[in-house]
Amino acid sequence: MKRSIKIIFVLTFISILFLLAFGQGLAMQSEKLWARGTPVVTVGFGAGGGTDTAVRPILAKMEEYLGETINVVNMEGASSAVAAEHVLSNPADGYNMFATGSGPLSGFRVMGTSDTSWRDWISWHPFNGPAALLVRDDSSIKTFDEAMKALKEEDPNFGISGFGVGPHVLGEAIFAIAGAPSPNYVTAGSCRNAAVALIAGEVEIAMCTFSAAVDFVKAGQLRALAVTTAAPYPVDDIMIPSITDVLDGSDNVPLLSETWPVLIRRETPQEMIDKLDEAFLWAMEQPEIKEFADAQALNVVGYYGEEADKFLSFSEAGYAWALYNSGLAEKSPEEFGIPKLDEWDWEKEKNF
Repeated sequence: MKRSIKIIFVLTFISILFLLAFGQGLAMQSEKLWARGTPVVTVGFGAGGGTDTAVRPILAKMEEYLGETINVVNMEGASSAVAAEHVLSNPADGYNMFATGSGPLSGFRVMGTSDTSWRDWISWHPFNGPAALLVRDDSSIKTFDEAMKALKEEDPNFGISGFGVGPHVLGEAIFAIAGAPSPNYVTAGSCRNAAVALIAGEVEIAMCTFSAAVDFVKAGQLRALAVTTAAPYPVDDIMIPSITDVLDGSDNVPLLSETWPVLIRRETPQEMIDKLDEAFLWAMEQPEIKEFADAQALNVVGYYGEEADKFLSFSEAGYAWALYNSGLAEKSPEEFGIPKLDEWDWEKEKNF
């Protein structure tokens, strides 16, 4: 009899635990962030590219925290302006998000590809990535100064992923400071392709997001002459010079290193933005994010909120004017009230 009572007690206890767990599950379902379906992040560049590979790890960890699925699709065109316009054409209810590079976003208005700017978006930036000036390991160009001399005296083919993206604009800023002309650009569609073109001898020099080419440097196929960081950059047993060490007057260049943010319409309900902030901050603390950054030669930055707005405002000032000064922009930054870097003041810019 006592044994029967004991069994009944155990079964009752298990049933209570089951009901509590079931009730908690129902509570979690009722608190779903996206109660009406699955959200989509539209990446403005192709699958496997720098933007795509930079945003997927952070989204995966945010999914883990939220207990929900976030679909990721790729939509190429006009340096991600096509994807931006697609997301803007949908309601600002949080079900459609956008991912791009801070460089292309900063150039939309002056390039005439989209009227949108950072002011229209809330953004989360897990990483930034320096760009690197690269040559083949067997190139006769051995130093940054020799590369600038070649640009001034010769007409080498110069590889980039495309116009208006981070490495292109960073390169233009560097050339302006160094007194070198814009080179004979060869666009490759992605930084990875530009690095491959350099190895194949199709171009003599290239400017790439370093994460897209770091494995070639480690393998001894390419040599990095400088990276757009404020301090020398270690790769295995190699110490790559910082742009600030090899070019006087370039202190602001590292501040323009590109990020790859996930963005949502600024009109999105605040409770959804707050929950995404929470998920992003948790994700940034996970060891997998640091491991990914180390493997890809990226820096963990974790910009969000006002810090993200401030970064994008500064980035727009740098990129928009670099594009305009290089003759690539269709419209002047003055038309949109975009200040030059030496006139940029966040206290003024944040009052939009």
